[in-house]
Amino acid sequence: MKATILVRGVQSVHRAVVTVGIVSLLISAPGISLQSGGALDRHSKSRGQPAMSAYPLPAPPVEPPPCVRVPIGPPPPPLPPPSIPESSVPFVAAVGPRRISLEALRGKGIWITVFPGDPVNVSSLVETARRARLQSLYVRTGSTHDGFYGGPMLKRLVPLAHRYGIAVIAWDFPTLSNPARDAERAAEAFRYGVDAFSPDIEEEPEGTYITARRVVYYLSLVRKDAGTHPVIATVPRPTSLSLAHYPYAQEAPFVDAFAPMVYWSCTEPGAAVAVALEALRPLRPVVPIGQDYNMGSEGGPVGLPSGLEVWRFIDVARRDGALGVSLYDLESGGPVQLAALTRFPWTRTSRKTG
Repeated sequence: MKATILVRGVQSVHRAVVTVGIVSLLISAPGISLQSGGALDRHSKSRGQPAMSAYPLPAPPVEPPPCVRVPIGPPPPPLPPPSIPESSVPFVAAVGPRRISLEALRGKGIWITVFPGDPVNVSSLVETARRARLQSLYVRTGSTHDGFYGGPMLKRLVPLAHRYGIAVIAWDFPTLSNPARDAERAAEAFRYGVDAFSPDIEEEPEGTYITARRVVYYLSLVRKDAGTHPVIATVPRPTSLSLAHYPYAQEAPFVDAFAPMVYWSCTEPGAAVAVALEALRPLRPVVPIGQDYNMGSEGGPVGLPSGLEVWRFIDVARRDGALGVSLYDLESGGPVQLAALTRFPWTRTSRKTG
């Protein structure tokens, strides 16, 4: 989901520390309070926003602090040859028309990054989602490097979340070195009753063999296994650079929605999500993902985004036609950000989109 998660297949130290802050509460607490303070103080240091309060609608523009300078290191080494050579990846034809319910994507959601062996208190996680009035939970269930490991968690999470009307969306990190093997993990997730599947299709710096031929073949297999369930392509935020080389248009026929990673950093959050929606809405419905982590180590402003930044992101997304929104991710964020997501009055409507 971000450059610090995986670099050439190595999990970052930040993502490996899973027993602090909100994650420890998911393991042991009955629910997460939406009030700041106490055990969440480490995460409540948001830029310029000490506590959640009612924000205006429409939300005014808000300028984040300037980015910090990060020393530029040497470029990463080139990727090793993929498991399956490019010439051996089959060409596929576009899929025909279909009618897929996108109900699981509507409204508000949050991402949860779970690695193999991480303990998760499913009851606490669902209670957190209920208190935050969320409609969906995006849960990491596998990757090329880790294989599929989400089965035991999904077996407990899916029925409990469904009891309260909360959708469970599995997400996965495929490198596309072997597209067919990557697609097998989507089939595994659907066997556990997830409502949708969202592959995190990154760019080469994150270790992905991102060619149109590979991603189209991979998505054609995922689409087949998904049946009547949505496939959501998690993709880089559209910028002039990414629009020039990333295969958004080639992915579109095989997916049912795009989830651009709109991590605005030191960009005005409303402007960032507006550009993403303008670029992707002509292709597929859009469910943008907002920033809920400290981008200081990546050259962004130091600290979590303010509640007003999150509020502005959600408001512009809704007014510009987003199907829903979510934040990445629960472990890294704090009570101010979760409260902004909770209190935004997103009205959920029901309809079919094909």
